[in-house]
Amino acid sequence: MKKVDPKTLEKFAKEKNIDKNKVEKIAESYKGKSEDELIDELVKIGKNLKGKDEIVSKFKNFLEPEQQKKLDSIMTKINNAEVEEKVKKNSKKTKNINKPENDKESPSMSPKKKVKKVKKVKKSSHHRDDPN
Repeated sequence: MKKVDPKTLEKFAKEKNIDKNKVEKIAESYKGKSEDELIDELVKIGKNLKGKDEIVSKFKNFLEPEQQKKLDSIMTKINNAEVEEKVKKNSKKTKNINKPENDKESPSMSPKKKVKKVKKVKKSSHHRDDPN
């Protein structure tokens, strides 16, 4: 990692309302985990993080080129996970829309067709002949 001016980093953290102690505790909890486990965690966290692109773009300035590539790879995974999540949500909505009402409540029951009862009405002939 490139040399980071602590004052600049602290100013950036304050602007973004980032709690330094909280970040340190989180970092401590990830010690001893594999790189794949860490990337999976980052993807989970990153999916719900607002303004992450701005933070990442500023943070990248402190990284070496190889670290920047790795960060880009992680961001791609996060973006793909977001898209996948949206697709799943939309497909669930579509399935619920296409399901009959009876299936939504009790999926184990077989679907039943609704039958409308129509009352037959006889046409009266005297209305047609009457001009009024």
